[in-house]
Amino acid sequence: MGHLAPPAPPPPIPRAYAWMALSAVLFAAMNFFARLASASAPWPLVGAARALTGALIAALVATARGVPLRPRAPRRMWARSALGTAAMVCTFYALSRREMPLGDTTTLLNLTPVLLAVLTPTFLGERTGPRVFVAVAISLSGVALVLRPAALFGAAVATGTGALVAGSVATLASVFGAFAMMALRRLGQSEAPEPIALHFSLVAAATFSLLALPTLRLPSAQDALYMFAAGVSAGLAQLAMTRAYALERAARVSAVSYLAVAASAAAGALALHEWPAPLTLCGMGLVVGGGLVIALDRAPAPPPASPPSVPSPASR
Repeated sequence: MGHLAPPAPPPPIPRAYAWMALSAVLFAAMNFFARLASASAPWPLVGAARALTGALIAALVATARGVPLRPRAPRRMWARSALGTAAMVCTFYALSRREMPLGDTTTLLNLTPVLLAVLTPTFLGERTGPRVFVAVAISLSGVALVLRPAALFGAAVATGTGALVAGSVATLASVFGAFAMMALRRLGQSEAPEPIALHFSLVAAATFSLLALPTLRLPSAQDALYMFAAGVSAGLAQLAMTRAYALERAARVSAVSYLAVAASAAAGALALHEWPAPLTLCGMGLVVGGGLVIALDRAPAPPPASPPSVPSPASR
């Protein structure tokens, strides 16, 4: 009687998903420390510190790995950096508004996967299944519950004006982020992560520095520590995210970023006592549910030999 072969080991988690999970946790840490710092420091200064720290990390990693920093596709590099900077400005402004709990803000900042699922078939030629339409409907319903505008819910349960502004800006950050991620998906096929992260961080640092000039002042030692922690977390997250998008389809891998929602909501509730309202919790669940529908979509990817369709000028 022959010996039974040992069971095959479970398939390893694809590297793209592991990189994206690490990126999500690190971005959640960035959100937390940025919220702490912006309580007393001007939000553009917090963003500038994050961008400069990210640039330093990218330069150090590139030097250690011997990666050349000169871009091979400078026009695409500038487009990705401009879109990413716009998303980052909206992100740090939204994080600075304490009228909306950290978990709520992070939920709206993570609409990018759903937007990518809608946009990538047109701009990148990546196929998505019919469940994408279900995911969009689920997520938009969740956004409505998180924002709760008075026109839809009435004054009794509507969010305040400050929270509505913060939520709207966070949603705009996701829109810019979706276009930035599509640019990153194309750029990551020809560029190493380090020059992409460095270029983006330098452009963002210059932009935030200009925005910080009207309210510029030296931060306290505690705020400086928070800003440094936010910058280190975000710099490492940027490198991990860039690797993830270079290895897997943009819409699929971006769904893992919803780990940041759970981590940020937990940190906001436990450390900052920012507890989401019951309707908001339902909305957060719907937004995350829409992302999971996308992650479980089994639509086949395009054949490797077929290049993606040329995007419109809006995505360059």
